[in-house]
Amino acid sequence: MAEKIIAVTGATGAQGGGVVNVMKKTPGWKIIASDPNAKILLAGDMSVNPGIWTRQVLAAGPKAIGKYANVALERWSFKEMMDKWSEITGKKGRVVQVSEEEWTAFWGPAGRELSWQFRFGELCDPWEAGSEHISAEELGIQEAEVVGFEGTIRSFAQAGLFD
Repeated sequence: MAEKIIAVTGATGAQGGGVVNVMKKTPGWKIIASDPNAKILLAGDMSVNPGIWTRQVLAAGPKAIGKYANVALERWSFKEMMDKWSEITGKKGRVVQVSEEEWTAFWGPAGRELSWQFRFGELCDPWEAGSEHISAEELGIQEAEVVGFEGTIRSFAQAGLFD
């Protein structure tokens, strides 16, 4: 039996939906052009969370003007995400780092650019909040209201997306 290879990119929107479509029936190894222990900011359930931030930015009024808000409360490594996905779905999974060249061979020119994005994320924290940001706390966002990575994967699993 041939091995199946899946890439976990951490993308959102239509791109992320494509990743979920690839993953949902394909257990096994996940390859990525990044250190499996590199941490990224997670937005969680994109059908819920952006609305929470939008509501609270509008409610914050003047104090939110000219500020950036990271629509996320969690920072997980690719390995942590895979471990949680495996725990929830009961499927085996492992994140394996590959070179930029291997990633590009797999995904084409877009893969090269994505590998650069991963590398950039390893070298610095592009989502680091500074004075130009407004925090979830400042916006009055309650952590219990936000659907994080685990809740998102659990809802996908309950919907049968990984069967």
